[in-house]
Amino acid sequence: MFLAINSMVGTSSIIDSSARIVASDYLVPVFLSLMLIFLWYKERSILRKFKTRLAVLNSIFTLFGACLIVFILNQMLFRERPFNMIEANLIFYAPTDSSFPSNSVAAVVGLSIPVFKTYRKIGCLMLSSSLCLAFCRIYVGIHFPGDVLGGIIVSLVSFLLATLLINNLPKQLNLSLLVLEEWKWLKIFRL
Repeated sequence: MFLAINSMVGTSSIIDSSARIVASDYLVPVFLSLMLIFLWYKERSILRKFKTRLAVLNSIFTLFGACLIVFILNQMLFRERPFNMIEANLIFYAPTDSSFPSNSVAAVVGLSIPVFKTYRKIGCLMLSSSLCLAFCRIYVGIHFPGDVLGGIIVSLVSFLLATLLINNLPKQLNLSLLVLEEWKWLKIFRL
């Protein structure tokens, strides 16, 4: 499957350039971060604001959990990148860390899943951009499809753990997020 996707490299310079941009560690993560900031300030009613902020916090916890799981897995096993193992068309910089699981995919999918659970339309947009990054990482030659699938599985496990953590936090702690919002001295930090 990797060779079928990666063999398309070189057929169009526009597609190659676009894939390099999407596969980078900047475009999709920054877009998802901006979406989370938008969601944080989107709602006006107290109940919807509470629900939205829990989803954003769940996204952040899921991201941290996914990165921690990837870090632990990388300490236990190392998998070479595709361009080191087979004849691949590499059109990206050559990372030296472990290929499995994909840290980038685990991070962006981890940010997207909790939002998808709460807001379907915005979550679909975030998930589709995350899956586009995942495909582009295969296309540019730095991940096998199994690495990307491993990143998605890691983010799902992290999402389940983060959801358990969020659900077990005391409601008073959750409500304190909203109380802090209303304090006069914090209003200077609002956008």
